[in-house]
Amino acid sequence: MDRAKIANDYHNAGYSCAQAVACAFSDVIGLPEKQIAAMTGAFGGGFRTGEICGVLSGGAVVLGAKWPHSEPHDMKAKSYVSKKVMKFQALFKERFPGVRCSEIRDIAAEPEKSPAAQRLGLKKSCAVYIVSAVEILEQMLEEE
Repeated sequence: MDRAKIANDYHNAGYSCAQAVACAFSDVIGLPEKQIAAMTGAFGGGFRTGEICGVLSGGAVVLGAKWPHSEPHDMKAKSYVSKKVMKFQALFKERFPGVRCSEIRDIAAEPEKSPAAQRLGLKKSCAVYIVSAVEILEQMLEEE
């Protein structure tokens, strides 16, 4: 399955960055694409305020589904998923200069930081961020 292409196709179809990333992992989340899109529809554009990049919000949804903290007093699960989200953000920041949408959306794309972006011929920043987030998530899911 080429999740990077799937996520890019979702974005090209009109989904936000958060929706595109999360929907590409519908099998991990365990919900239909339409439901994921509805749940993450307000996350794009940094919660529509330029704050945390939507690819990170969408990725956090994926990580939360994979390693849920669903029992209020399960501090072990809470700590585990928190560490996964922090690692995801750190890996993203190793490639790109920030995590706030308003800081990174208008800078020049750097497709060389993502094999998928290069393979798909992506040139726009948001598209590069989307496929990079997918690559990072795939790597993290393989590590368990």
